[in-house]
Amino acid sequence: MKTFKSVIMVKHPRDKVWLTIRDHLAEIVPHLDDVGSITTEQREEQADDVLQLVNLWKADIDIPAILTSMIDPDSLRWTDRASWHAQDYQCHWQIEPHFFADRIHCSGTTTYEPAIGGRGTRITFAGQLEVSTHNLPGLPALMEKGADKAVEALVTTLIPKNFRKVTDALSEIL
Repeated sequence: MKTFKSVIMVKHPRDKVWLTIRDHLAEIVPHLDDVGSITTEQREEQADDVLQLVNLWKADIDIPAILTSMIDPDSLRWTDRASWHAQDYQCHWQIEPHFFADRIHCSGTTTYEPAIGGRGTRITFAGQLEVSTHNLPGLPALMEKGADKAVEALVTTLIPKNFRKVTDALSEIL
C-alpha cells in the first residue's frame, strides 16, 4: 500500500470552495487539460448533513509507452464515490478505476479548513493506494514488480496532480 498527501491553499473562503468543488465540479472541466469530462451519476442527501455523490471521470491523457499494451486509453475512466460531511468539512472518497478495477484500490479523505483569517481555505488531500498485477494475463512474472511500480507511479502522480489542477481551476472560476 502506498500513501500520498497534498496540502493546497486556496485564496477563497472555505464555504465557497467546499460548495463549488462539491456541487459544480463539472464546470471546472474546461480548465483541466487531462480530464475530458465529469458526470454526476448519483446524488443523495442523507441525515446529519451528509451528501453522497457518485461522479464518473473520463481522462484525456497520454499513457506511457510501457503501459500501452496493458491499458486501453478509452478505459481511463474512474468512478469517484464520495461522502461529503458538512459538519466537519470532510469528504471521504473512494476511487474505482475502470482499468484494473480488481487490482487497484484507492481511498482517502479531503479536509477543508479555514485559512488566511477566514479569507482562504487549506485543503488537505490524503489517501492510500494498493496495486497488484500478480497473475495479470499476458504479463510475464518477471515484469510484475516493474508493472506494479509503473502503475503505482502513474496513479499516485495522476490523482494528486488532478486534484491540484481542480483547485487551480477553482481559483480561476471563483
